[in-house]
Amino acid sequence: MAWLNIYQNLKQAIQDVIAPEMQQLRGDIKALSAETAAVRQELTLFQTVVNRQFDAIDKRFDALKDDIDKRFDTVDKRFDAAGDAVHTRFEAVDRRLDSIDKRIDGLAADWRVSLDVHERLAAIEARLEKR
Repeated sequence: MAWLNIYQNLKQAIQDVIAPEMQQLRGDIKALSAETAAVRQELTLFQTVVNRQFDAIDKRFDALKDDIDKRFDTVDKRFDAAGDAVHTRFEAVDRRLDSIDKRIDGLAADWRVSLDVHERLAAIEARLEKR
């Protein structure tokens, strides 16, 4: 029966020392669980706030992007219009140069005829002087 006595003493020691500690640990675990839940709730709230701020920033960037796109579209249209005007002017200059080339070609032909007439007149004058 000595072993029963040891068993009873050991059982009593466990109940006196370990059981209250276990109860204390259970209480601590419940308190930590509650704190963890509160921290999770705060993190969720923080995440919601941060997401809203990022959404607001995204909207601002989208608005800026749209504004920049509109400005570039306006600049593109202005460059296109300027390019069209320059192209039109170059075509007008090309037409004028073509007409000048035709006039020069006509004058060159007239010049050859004029030289030919001049040479003939000189030849006729030379004959007339010899007579």
